[in-house]
Amino acid sequence: MGYALPITVQMADMQCGECGIQFAVPETWRAEKQRTGAGWFCPNGHSRVYRESDEEKAKKALAEERQRHANTLARLNEAQTVERNLQAEMKRMKNRAAAGVCPCCKRTFQQLARHMKSKHPDHGA
Repeated sequence: MGYALPITVQMADMQCGECGIQFAVPETWRAEKQRTGAGWFCPNGHSRVYRESDEEKAKKALAEERQRHANTLARLNEAQTVERNLQAEMKRMKNRAAAGVCPCCKRTFQQLARHMKSKHPDHGA
């Protein structure tokens, strides 16, 4: 003897884009087709498919975000390299000036401040 069990199925309305027929399919079936991008046929035999599955959209968005992150890291590394180079150049110039080397004519002077004031008055401006 069999038992009757009440079953409730959520249905999704669909319409064929080619022939216009309206039909219904179980919502779980429709969601799976959309998620995977798998194809199916309308009741009149027309091939149907979701253009881009949810998984494909997510993978594409993830790849774009990873590329954007890689580009940001590359720009950060470049900026840090430029900053290190500028700091090294400033340190070198400071050490040379402390040793009395003119930054303009590359000669050594006992009184570098006096030389700069008399020979290169516009250098600091």
